[in-house]
Amino acid sequence: MGGGDALFITGVVALILIMLDGKRRMRKRAVANQVSPLHASSQHQLVSPQEPAKLSHQVEESAKASLPSPPQVANTQRLSAPDGSLIGETLHIAGKVSAQEPLVIRGTIEGDVAAPEQPVTITESGGVSHRIEARLISVAGSVEGLLVATDQAILLPGARVSGSIEAKRMKCADGAWLTAKIRVMSPGHP
Repeated sequence: MGGGDALFITGVVALILIMLDGKRRMRKRAVANQVSPLHASSQHQLVSPQEPAKLSHQVEESAKASLPSPPQVANTQRLSAPDGSLIGETLHIAGKVSAQEPLVIRGTIEGDVAAPEQPVTITESGGVSHRIEARLISVAGSVEGLLVATDQAILLPGARVSGSIEAKRMKCADGAWLTAKIRVMSPGHP
């Protein structure tokens, strides 16, 4: 390989490195331009090669801070199960559901629901027919059949319950519709 060939190859490599460096700088500028409107006090931000992840994190944090908080909704409008399972509105289950964690039902279950040590919540869009057994049962939707709450049954506004309820304690809010046989269990009764 002659001197001219080596010089040509060196020139091509240098051009590739310059192009890659230019692209890297353009990405940094784009990130800096996105960050600077969020931080009006700083006109320009210099970024070292080690800081792109840090800037991206700053952009995410600033974006989160500028988002409006969701409106406060009544408890019956948004029932959720932290660290539990959710049966979504579009789900229809025919059969038995057994849970070892909190359960929120927004869909429909035709069958038994068993979560003896956990809370079960039926939202406005949810419905269960047959039997529910849980520690705490909160109903804002419709239930037909037997509810067995080892601790408490709560009927929220808009609840439609027909069948039987067995619970140690029970709350029924205004607006709940109830056609059921109710049996209050004594504290010593399982």
